[in-house]
Amino acid sequence: MFVHSRFSIVYISTEEEYICIYIIVHTMSSSERKLIIVSGFGPFIGHEEINASWEAVKLLPELLIHNGIEYDLEKRLVSVEYGAVDEACAEIWSRQPEMVIHVGVSGIAKCVYVEKLAYNHKFLRPDNSGQYLSNGSCVLPHNGKANVLRCGLDVDKIVEAVNATCEACVAPAIPNNSHESLGATRASKNVGNFLCGYIYLKSLDVDSKRSLFVHVPPKNKPFSTDQTADIVLKIIEQCVQQVAASECTNLVPVNDIYH
Repeated sequence: MFVHSRFSIVYISTEEEYICIYIIVHTMSSSERKLIIVSGFGPFIGHEEINASWEAVKLLPELLIHNGIEYDLEKRLVSVEYGAVDEACAEIWSRQPEMVIHVGVSGIAKCVYVEKLAYNHKFLRPDNSGQYLSNGSCVLPHNGKANVLRCGLDVDKIVEAVNATCEACVAPAIPNNSHESLGATRASKNVGNFLCGYIYLKSLDVDSKRSLFVHVPPKNKPFSTDQTADIVLKIIEQCVQQVAASECTNLVPVNDIYH
């Protein structure tokens, strides 16, 4: 029997050597839905009034459906403090989410940046409470003193797919290169050495194939909050597709059922 969150398929071999298939449809309760947690940051120096990351995250829907599977989208505001990040990551991953997306703001981002990796060094900038990591790095529970952790998702594929479906969200041309405009997203290897890089590092340490960090530009530079939220949602959808596809590889191939 193959059990799906929306239905079960029961295969029964008979003496005539054919297979009877019964599909039993289930309704999906909230407890059966898979969980996606999306975090955004609160204000900090340079972004005292609003943090564009949280403004965008707040606009995301509560429910996402992909191939008939329902996902609860839970939004979490994280203070710009190392201790708050430690507490948030511990609580988030204790709930065994299907996917964790961290969103932060970058004052230099020209579009939405999808980050490929996080470094474990130079965390010397004081947070909102004046704290920082004394030696600039941390000892990770699973990867020790690793200098860099990489995302296990195909970030380039995510960027390509999102840009193909966000034709209305095109950033202005890159300075000094007026012939080249940016799409809605681009891949990046510079998550930074502040709380954005730290929270990404902590989640990659837990599960690099279910973690992603997204940098959004400040509000209206160039995207409105609605546009930014739409781009982030499309990124989440691509993540869900990749995770679901990887899980399908663990299922028994159809041809094996008939042998």
